[in-house]
Order: sequence, then C-alpha cells, then structure tokens
Amino acid sequence: MRDYLKTTGLLVWKDLRIESRTRELFLVMLVFALSILFILNFALDRNIRAGSESASGLIWMIVILAGQLGLNQTMGIEKNSGMLEALLVAPAHRSAIYLGKSISAFLSMFVITLIIHPVYSVLFNVPLRSPHFLWISLIGCWGYASLGVLISTMTIQTRTRDILLPVLFYPLIIPLAVSIIQASSASFAGEPLSSVSGAISQIIVFDLIFTAAGILGFETITED
Repeated sequence: MRDYLKTTGLLVWKDLRIESRTRELFLVMLVFALSILFILNFALDRNIRAGSESASGLIWMIVILAGQLGLNQTMGIEKNSGMLEALLVAPAHRSAIYLGKSISAFLSMFVITLIIHPVYSVLFNVPLRSPHFLWISLIGCWGYASLGVLISTMTIQTRTRDILLPVLFYPLIIPLAVSIIQASSASFAGEPLSSVSGAISQIIVFDLIFTAAGILGFETITED
C-alpha cells in the first residue's frame, strides 16, 4: 500500500513539476475560462448579471468548458512523449497511474474554480459569499476529474479523440453538472444545504462510482 501511494504521489509531483515549467495546460484553461467570463459580462442582459440566481450555472458552465481543454491533453501529452508506454510497463499498479492523473486534473480544475468565483463576483457585481462553496467545489471537481481522465484514456488511442472525447464525456457529466449547480445555487442563496441534500448525495455517489470504475477498469482500458 505504501508503494502504491508513493507511486501515485510521484506521478502527481511529476505533472506539477512539468506544468510549473511549461505552463502548457493550466494557463490555456485559465485564459479560456476568463475569456468566456468577459464575453458573458458584455453579452448577458443586465438583469441576469445583477442576480445571483444564474451565477452557479454560469460559473460551472465556464469551468466545465475550460476543463475539457485540459482533458484533451491529460493523456495526450503522455502519449505523444512516449511517457505513457513507459508508465504502463513500469512495475507499478496501473490504477496508481489513473489516480495520479486524476489528482493532477482535479487540482487544475479546483484552482480554476477558485479563481473564476471571485472574478465572476467582481465583474457581475454579485456578492457570492458562501462558506459551503469550497467543499462543494472539491467534490464536484473530483467527480469531473475522475470521469474525465477515464474517458480521456479510453479515447487516447483513436485518431478522432478530440471529437470523440466530448461526445462521450458531456452526456455522462450531465448528472454531476445538474447536481453541483443545484447545490451551489442553494449555497449562494444562503439556503440550508439540507434543502439540496439529494443533490449533494448524487455528487458523492457520482464520485464514488467513477473513481471505482477508474481504479478497477484502468488496467483493462490500457491493455493493447
């Protein structure tokens, strides 16, 4: 178990070191997300921008779209550099590779969410103070990453992976997106989270299902 966790940690550290040097993925995702945010600021009706009712949906729409840019390259960089083949033949459990890539994707998604939230509040002049948004984002971003890395791995061997990934990914992410928007909306409105306990339960179940699917099925998916 210690070797398993060590392998996972080393893979996360590798991704963070590479990203800190190249800034190839995170900056692209962040600039894309901020660009959408600025466009919406000018495009939406003033009444929509003045209310907090639509804040949750707009924030998570931006995060989901920006996150796909990272998913397109999550396993693509490893594949193009030959690192994926090296990882697969290494004497380590393949599910550790899945967890390492999922944690890396999760960290990027979570940081972008934390940046978009206050920027949205300033640009749209909407107070979005919520003590629960942080941990709602945690479980939401993990569900996104666990599913995204799994789908990215499934499509990495195909020539049309840039097209196939969103075709497979977006229908599956809908239950998570609906639940996290409901939970975030209640949080922004100051409502007790007990009123959206069903949505929070759905997020947790979604996380558990696709994390388990990734851990148990990653070796089968990556077999030639």
